[in-house]
Amino acid sequence: MIIEQQAHGIYWHDPNPYLAELPRFAPALPPGARAFATHPEHYDFSALRCVKDLRPTALPPTASAADQFQIHFTWPASQDHVLTVHYYGVTSVQVEADGGGVPELSDFNTVRLDELLPHESGCSHELRLTTGSIRILCQDLDAQWALPSSDRAQTA
Repeated sequence: MIIEQQAHGIYWHDPNPYLAELPRFAPALPPGARAFATHPEHYDFSALRCVKDLRPTALPPTASAADQFQIHFTWPASQDHVLTVHYYGVTSVQVEADGGGVPELSDFNTVRLDELLPHESGCSHELRLTTGSIRILCQDLDAQWALPSSDRAQTA
């Protein structure tokens, strides 16, 4: 994935390098991560099930990371959870602001893009935020969408 800051608050996003390689390594991803990464709307910036611009409502635990946890995401200026990602068999969590420290949770600090890659423990999920990043190593994950246009949650 390519993310370049063009000006303050303006970014150019290009998931195409990642998408070009995804068919090659997708079979090595655990089932939940593979379903999430290969969903046709995941990197379609105009789709409801695209992660770009979603805001995490909380950061994952980093000190003595839990074996499993979840992160809820909303659209900016909303309190409704539209995506919940459950992580299982977590072995490592890294959360860092661009200048060091912990990223601020705000409507400005949203997901720019994410990558799911095979890892010896299962998969790695890296979420690039506007002013930081989150990287989680786990056995697998389960992404559940709860979209306003739907009466029920949908698995990615």
